[in-house]
Amino acid sequence: MLNIKQQNFTNIQDVLSQSPIYTHLPIDLHCHSTRSDGTFSPAEVVQKAFNNGVKVLALSDHDTVLGIAEARQTAEQLGMYLINAVEISCRHRVIGGYSKKPAQTEKVIHVLGYGFDDLDKINEKLSAIQQSRETRGYAMCEKVAKTFNLPIDDIWQDVLIQAKGNPQAVGRTHIAKVMADKGLVSDVQKAFTGYLADHKSCYVALDGLNLKDCVKLIHDCGGKASLAHATRYNLTANKVRKLIADFANAGGDAVELPASNEPPSTRHMVDRVIKEHGLKVSIGSDFHGTTMPWRVLGGVPKLHEGQIGIWETLFS
Repeated sequence: MLNIKQQNFTNIQDVLSQSPIYTHLPIDLHCHSTRSDGTFSPAEVVQKAFNNGVKVLALSDHDTVLGIAEARQTAEQLGMYLINAVEISCRHRVIGGYSKKPAQTEKVIHVLGYGFDDLDKINEKLSAIQQSRETRGYAMCEKVAKTFNLPIDDIWQDVLIQAKGNPQAVGRTHIAKVMADKGLVSDVQKAFTGYLADHKSCYVALDGLNLKDCVKLIHDCGGKASLAHATRYNLTANKVRKLIADFANAGGDAVELPASNEPPSTRHMVDRVIKEHGLKVSIGSDFHGTTMPWRVLGGVPKLHEGQIGIWETLFS
């Protein structure tokens, strides 16, 4: 059984009100462990977040909730609040543009689920996506091997080492790390931009729920849904606006704010669309560990005037 009850949040505002106003808020609702494509165990992620001053954390591994129990044990020992969370992959066709026949863009969109109690139900639904991750990971490794004229077994075994031996946890970050380690690219980011990003030569799409069914699943399990990193799907500004509108129409609750290092114009655009659709906001570092050292636990954007954090609506 995976029914791990959510902690009591009746005094969450009291906990946060005791914290000084930092440049980085003591809330991080987006991070990953070795249960998906992070480099630290769930317990290590929680400890590192605590060391960075985070008081409220959501471990949001890709398409799995199997790290929550370990994370919760450490969070309770440290006196932190841990929100049940997951980052779900879903398929969505973004239609937008200024022509009479707007261009259509098929994308894998990530939706963050927060505060759900029925982990058994959500885990059952995600099992198909987990199986797809193994098939997709191997297919991408085959493309990398062919591109660089290398044996597939060498690539796949190294990727499995990065994924701690779990083929269902394999993600593009693992493959990118192997490509960088083997000198096929200069760094992890180059692996993405040159080969692994959506529709690049070594990319393989991940099977997933559609956007509406993904939001419904999160709601049916007692949670709230937030659109993850809306500006990181290589979409035009017009299509980002359309994606957020689609998410709102699908019943979504919130949008994750752009990272602090994104242009102010991007943040202003997202803020306007959030306000237009009456959505809440979520904030997170999208911490992965050593593969993306520029993402630091607790390094989250500030809310602007009038914005309401999704954490304020949980368990209300």
